[in-house]
Amino acid sequence: MACPVLGLEALQPLQPEPPPEPAFSEAQKWIEQVTGRSFGDKDFRTGLENGILLCELLNAIKPGLVKKINRLPTPIAGLDNIILFLRGCKELGLKESQLFDPSDLQDTSNRVTVKSLDYSRKLKN
Repeated sequence: MACPVLGLEALQPLQPEPPPEPAFSEAQKWIEQVTGRSFGDKDFRTGLENGILLCELLNAIKPGLVKKINRLPTPIAGLDNIILFLRGCKELGLKESQLFDPSDLQDTSNRVTVKSLDYSRKLKN
């Protein structure tokens, strides 16, 4: 029996993620060139979620901008690094509206699927 709240589409298996957008590939190449570090086998978002590459990017642009990068493999350490990156971006003159929310990189939920289910639910109501 299908779930009446979510509808039949909620029971369908998730589709594989689409290939990365050209902008992601271009940004990844630029970050790797500027920092001299590779994303390795990680995708764009996964490679940035601990904030280390982002902090190293700022230090490559303006040495010493990020005083200490937290290299512990914990979500809190990653969040600290992302916050340091965003502060550094503001020091370089970026506006708040040009920045992202720190939790965006660590949120691995599939928002597109959730939103499409939400829209489907609204259409049925």
